[in-house]
Amino acid sequence: MQNLQQIRARNAFTFSARPLAGQNQGDVIKNLPHQVLNHGLLAVMAFGFADNQQAVGRVFDAIAQHLADKDVGIVDAGCTDRTKLMEFLTRKDTTSETLKLATAEAMAWLAFAKRFAKKG
Repeated sequence: MQNLQQIRARNAFTFSARPLAGQNQGDVIKNLPHQVLNHGLLAVMAFGFADNQQAVGRVFDAIAQHLADKDVGIVDAGCTDRTKLMEFLTRKDTTSETLKLATAEAMAWLAFAKRFAKKG
């Protein structure tokens, strides 16, 4: 059985293999943890829905896939993109504890993603 560090590293490494088109992947990912700390996961994820924030959206798609990973299991297995993740985290029956767990795990995943991010 793998621990969470291994799972985070695996999922972040998989994400890093597909660079963010037209963006400096390192800069996009580097700024997200600070924004999540200051504004919260849901508020920052909302930026990923804007047309001019496609790179941020791709990062949140990857976070959704990580949180839905059967070895992580914080959200339902079907929450594999930012839209489904947002719907799940804002449902009436989703507790604030689940949101806190999702935020903490997203931050941990981002720490790995920053290390794997490609510059330029």
